[in-house]
Amino acid sequence: MDLTQLLKYQDMDAKLFSIEQKLTTSPYKKKANELSSLAKKAQAKSNELENEANNVLKEIDDLKASFNQNKKSLESLLKKDLDKFTLEELDSFTALKGKILSNLNSLEKMLQKCAEKINAILVEFNKTKKMYDNARVQFEDCKKKIQEESKVLEPEKEKVRKELEDLESSVDKRLLEEYKKRRNDNIFPVVVPLEGKNFCGRCRMELPMAAISKINDTGVITCEHCKRLVYKK
Repeated sequence: MDLTQLLKYQDMDAKLFSIEQKLTTSPYKKKANELSSLAKKAQAKSNELENEANNVLKEIDDLKASFNQNKKSLESLLKKDLDKFTLEELDSFTALKGKILSNLNSLEKMLQKCAEKINAILVEFNKTKKMYDNARVQFEDCKKKIQEESKVLEPEKEKVRKELEDLESSVDKRLLEEYKKRRNDNIFPVVVPLEGKNFCGRCRMELPMAAISKINDTGVITCEHCKRLVYKK
């Protein structure tokens, strides 16, 4: 079987494959994906920090309410006329006053810790926001570069694709179908020569002699290892 047209088709397809590789493996596209992932993580972190801040603010509100309640109780207690107290009542007064003062002291410390938490969250939030903003700026720059590359490569891609379409009519229909199946599976090159007596010209794996014996009749055989079409020069 004459494979001249199929090999010519593959040579042209190699140009298309090269262009596709440039488009898909662009360092700008890789960087853009990394930056997009970084921006998403920063956004998630910002949401997490916001929720954490809301919880701390709620805790502060609760502590303030408790602090004010204890403060009012103390103020009310201090208005009492101690001269009219019995010794037992004075002991109770002193114990209650000490308890309220202890509560106020504890609440004040807890409020201070909450304030420190809020400050730490704010620092982390600003740091995360800066990281997000930087990622977005760099992402837009990469996006611009990708568009510039695409503007150059896409017309070349379409030109080669049209030339391939023009060549299709001259290629054996069955072989072209088998070729396209593999090409769609990102196998390239699809057609490779037989190396030595029985080795695939791509993966270099040994092919069974039973398959080799059919190559003269069928024109090509399929490598059972890399699935490429193997022909004899």
